[in-house]
Amino acid sequence: MHELAVTAIGTDRPGIVAAVTRILHERGGNLEDSAMTILGGQFAIVLLVATEDAPDALRDALQQATAELGLTISVCRTEGADQGADPTHLLSVYGADRPGIVAGVTGALAEVGANIVDLETQVIGDSEQPVYAMLIELATDDDHAVAGAIAGACEELGVDHTLRTIDAETY
Repeated sequence: MHELAVTAIGTDRPGIVAAVTRILHERGGNLEDSAMTILGGQFAIVLLVATEDAPDALRDALQQATAELGLTISVCRTEGADQGADPTHLLSVYGADRPGIVAGVTGALAEVGANIVDLETQVIGDSEQPVYAMLIELATDDDHAVAGAIAGACEELGVDHTLRTIDAETY
């Protein structure tokens, strides 16, 4: 068996996850890891699947089985890919909504070599005073550099932040 990355994107509607995972199961695939979200009415899922299928064969089977759902599907090999780092820190950022918050914060993390493991953003509050909220799981071996870079970036952007270490035993 080898591992394939499967993505499916389309207009949100009930049954997408069921349809995609049913085909993976019927073809003997084992779902190893997954992430799914709905943004602005658009559905997106990323799956890592252990399978005997070739990427093109699996993509064709998924497209055929989900044609009525109007999904854009891609499948590619992941052999030799790094398994990724476990997150060491949780960063929350919040402040008045304005362009450049994600670029500024993630740029600061990149400059000190921190790896973003997961990132979520959302505009909350009312339309009169929208608040931008961002939550980042990151991996680093240099707490001091990350803390300094984030403090500087958030001050420049005019947003607040909280950076805390993730305790692996309670995570």
